[in-house]
Amino acid sequence: MDEKGPSIVEILYKNTGMQLEDWISMIKVLNFDNQDEMVKFLTEHEGLTNKTARFIAFKAMRSIKTK
Repeated sequence: MDEKGPSIVEILYKNTGMQLEDWISMIKVLNFDNQDEMVKFLTEHEGLTNKTARFIAFKAMRSIKTK
């Protein structure tokens, strides 16, 4: 049997105490011009890894573009 491990969203919540939707809401309020600015903020000010910050920024950009 092939069992999947926890999803990145579950790991994000476990490590930060914040849901993905909370991170996206914060990013939207800060009104960044592009994804790179989001990643820089998340890594420098929130202490996230680059991989995690890129995941959040990608999801935030998708959310912003679909609204």
